[in-house]
Amino acid sequence: MEVKIADRGEKEVVIALSGMKVRFANALRRVMIAEVPKLAIDELNIRENTSLLYDEQLALRLALVPLKTDLNEYKEDDQITLTLKATSPEKAGYTMVYSKELISSYPKVEAASGNIPIVKLISTEKEIGAIKTVARQKIDLDAIARWGRGEEHAKWQPVTICGYKNISDEDVNNLLFTVESDGALPVDEIILEAAKIMQDKCERMVEALKELS
Repeated sequence: MEVKIADRGEKEVVIALSGMKVRFANALRRVMIAEVPKLAIDELNIRENTSLLYDEQLALRLALVPLKTDLNEYKEDDQITLTLKATSPEKAGYTMVYSKELISSYPKVEAASGNIPIVKLISTEKEIGAIKTVARQKIDLDAIARWGRGEEHAKWQPVTICGYKNISDEDVNNLLFTVESDGALPVDEIILEAAKIMQDKCERMVEALKELS
């Protein structure tokens, strides 16, 4: 097997592979999508939500915000709390709440990108008689992030693109493998972790077959 880096970006890598069967490449692809662990918001404790989004809509948006993940700290039962508090302006108008406003209880965990819009909070002016008041919107919540894998839910998938292009008609061929991270994990780490998972599965299979024989 020969492996070469054909192209590299900040979150994306294209690898040229030769001497690899397509079924092996597809197995690697599936592991990257479904079995490499990462952190994602899994539960909300909402103290106040007067925005235009239902609690369930807010939970879905936050769940899909990629969180920087350190696999060296991986413990399956661990959970991390991120706090989000925001209020619309004192005068009529609006403010956009972004992912950078999530404050983590653990310094190594934060939104992979700070400019992901979460919710727009709007202040509206009302006049009753001669008195003008401003109705403001607010969110105040704790988001609980847990470890998981893509086979459980898409929010735990560490890749946004993961696929290969066959540039040979043979079973053992030349492939261009493209992997793009969502920012939670470095793309190289995703590939290496997937390879380790495959290796571990193969070793356990060999040991099981030895016991049977």
